[in-house]
Amino acid sequence: MTDTSGYRIGIDVGGTFTDVVLINNATGDVSVAKVLNRHQDREVTVVEGIQRLLDETGVEASELDWISHGTTITTNAVIERKGAKTALITNKNFRDILEIGRFARPADLIYRVHEDKPTPLVPRYLRLGVTCRVDRHGGIVSELDEQELAAAIATIREQQVDSVAVCFLFSFLNPAHEERVRAGLSAALPDLDIVLSSEILREFREFPRTATTVFAAYVAPVLRAYISGLVGRLTDHGITCPLYIFQSNGGVAQPDIVMRNPALTLLSGPAGAVVGAAQLCGQAGYRDLITMDIGGTSLDVCLIRNSVAEATTTREIDMFPVGIPMLDVHTIGAGGGSIVRVDDVGRVKVGPDSMGARPGPACYGLGGEQATLTDINLLMGLLDPTAFANGEVPLDRARAAAVVGERVAGPLGVDIDAAAVGVYQVTTNQIAEAIRTVTVERGSDPRDYALVAFGGGGPLHAADVARELGVGQIIVPRHPGLFSARGIATADFSHDYIQSMVRPIAEVSAGDVDVNIAALMHQAATDLEAENIAEDRRHMTPSLDLRYLGQTTEITVPLTDGFEGVVGLFHQLHERLYTYSVPDEPVELVNVRLRAVGTVDKPPLPPAAAAGTTPVPTGARPVLLPDGGGSHQVPVYRRDQLAPGAALSGPALVEEPSSTTLVLAGMDVAIDAFENMIITLPPSGQTP
Repeated sequence: MTDTSGYRIGIDVGGTFTDVVLINNATGDVSVAKVLNRHQDREVTVVEGIQRLLDETGVEASELDWISHGTTITTNAVIERKGAKTALITNKNFRDILEIGRFARPADLIYRVHEDKPTPLVPRYLRLGVTCRVDRHGGIVSELDEQELAAAIATIREQQVDSVAVCFLFSFLNPAHEERVRAGLSAALPDLDIVLSSEILREFREFPRTATTVFAAYVAPVLRAYISGLVGRLTDHGITCPLYIFQSNGGVAQPDIVMRNPALTLLSGPAGAVVGAAQLCGQAGYRDLITMDIGGTSLDVCLIRNSVAEATTTREIDMFPVGIPMLDVHTIGAGGGSIVRVDDVGRVKVGPDSMGARPGPACYGLGGEQATLTDINLLMGLLDPTAFANGEVPLDRARAAAVVGERVAGPLGVDIDAAAVGVYQVTTNQIAEAIRTVTVERGSDPRDYALVAFGGGGPLHAADVARELGVGQIIVPRHPGLFSARGIATADFSHDYIQSMVRPIAEVSAGDVDVNIAALMHQAATDLEAENIAEDRRHMTPSLDLRYLGQTTEITVPLTDGFEGVVGLFHQLHERLYTYSVPDEPVELVNVRLRAVGTVDKPPLPPAAAAGTTPVPTGARPVLLPDGGGSHQVPVYRRDQLAPGAALSGPALVEEPSSTTLVLAGMDVAIDAFENMIITLPPSGQTP
């Protein structure tokens, strides 16, 4: 993984577009392609994008070193309920754990008592209980009933199930019963996908462990078929370099390793751009960042402190937990394709549902009948109808005006211009609230961070959002509309391992912890060896999940100072996160964790010499600015004509093939040595 003679490719399959970047490993030169998802089989679009770049650059398929691929295939399969027909085998009388969930009602439903929780992925008739039991120490209380297992297998065969999740109580301490179930299933039904909770999540909480195992089983056949189809199509085009799959923890892995736990790809789509922001902006000297990614279907925001993205193990899909480590990306439905509606009491709502790529926004001219955020941006003059997505998707302004007039302006009783500006302002508020969720609600001040805007729509909205939040600086990298694919292309290999070990820390010795860490390190070394990661490129970071005795949530504490210093560090972290600590209270160990990273060489990001030229606009067009006051003639600049050292002031539009950046009045723009567009806002409270 250290050869720098060839090229690497990064792929991000989104809801509307597939983004592909080609990077020269030696020079760092980047070529990009954005392809509309026209085909039902997404692998066709992926190969189309790769082949387009190879044809445009003259690079041969044999010069490709590897392909890193991020996709929303599994997430969409869950949300759209298009995964495999899945069964669950669990302890007898425990098959309703997916229905029961947690003791507390989900926050989204706490005051909506007449609404039911989302339907589990496995219907009740396919949730099968068998007699067996392991106690909390890992000892076998009752053996597996082979006759009941045979009856469960007969039901699975009769119902033509494609995938099975197996989750028994305390199997994370003793997986013997789960392994015997797999042996029986494999012997009877060799083509079945079988997922064991003891291999997915060795953690003690039953609901998250069961839900995560079911997620993995539900998407396993979908992901396997997609990877197999993609490899076949790549081979048909003479592309035989290694393919790696991007995960929600921000790293890549071999497909075989990912297929052991397909849940690793859930919610991985937004993580690529966060990785890119931490790497590329970090190289340019920006280490404390708020990422703001607006794509075709959603807005994703994440907090980066000192070049490290916030992580979590408490994400949910449809109110079911996904208990694996992942970057803590907060998502709302405010993408370019998000549907704009006016409800019965006159409130404007943007999202959460989206028109996607087909039929897409009304202005696509592909049959869309709903107003979307892209239609709004077009009517405001922020988008050039002939240059959207590098000209691949011509936009129909008249069609957008007709739909916005019917769906938004008419119900509000205002003209189309007022409706467009009003929707834009509502969107600004929604985005600002999403950013406050990952900053203010977690004890951080957004004014202490720079806002990194990317995705096709991020630069269009960043200026107004930053002004709303009081953020003083915006960073817009080159090729913002393909930033996620670029981050995926340069991601390291990354794996996370966990072993529950619930006991008071006073009763645990350093040797007890070391035994568990050694076992996790052995598994990590095996995986990194399979991925051809040299030993000097492997980095193992152990940590412990600790809590005060009686708490229900824990804090992950790194073992940077060894086992002896971990309790003191826990108190410090608890103070920082919750503003208090209780040093006299007993502390409980919950889990032992290990993160294993295999680093790869990054393409260079050499600073460019300042050109010192004064940028000249290519023209001007009427734009409805969010400040109000009607239409204004706004100068338009081309991004490729803004060399390092160039400077300009707003209001202005800066266009490039993958996005357009709006700069408001009073804001100054400078291009830094790494070709980032740095937008500086006037001091908070000061008007231009």
